[in-house]
Amino acid sequence: MQETQPTSRETVRILAALSDENRFRIVELLAHEEEELTCGAIGRALDLSPSLLSHHLAILAEAGIVGRRKNGLWTMNALERPVIERQIEILLGLVRGNGRATTLAAGSNGAGAGGSRMNGQEPAADLDDGATTTVDC
Repeated sequence: MQETQPTSRETVRILAALSDENRFRIVELLAHEEEELTCGAIGRALDLSPSLLSHHLAILAEAGIVGRRKNGLWTMNALERPVIERQIEILLGLVRGNGRATTLAAGSNGAGAGGSRMNGQEPAADLDDGATTTVDC
């Protein structure tokens, strides 16, 4: 089975998800744990309210950085290490000068349905647009 190269949009989405200090702290906490953590454990460790934690976990899960599963009454959260590792490899390739250009969407010329955008590319989606995205915790 061949693994596909992440697109520029996917890379930007992950970087945007990590650009918030609370989300980065959540990822740091999960990175140091060998096992999954409940929402309550994360909230207590980082002193985050349930609603704020839920908002940030939703963004991290949507970006593919955090995997979530229900276990009875609890939602278990774990870092998706392969996703982070793949993005690190892409960034290292850019720094080393052997990174390759990726497309915004397979088969797309970058103009999108709304017509031409800056340099023929659509702007990356803003993950923290103030919308009240929540997840069950």
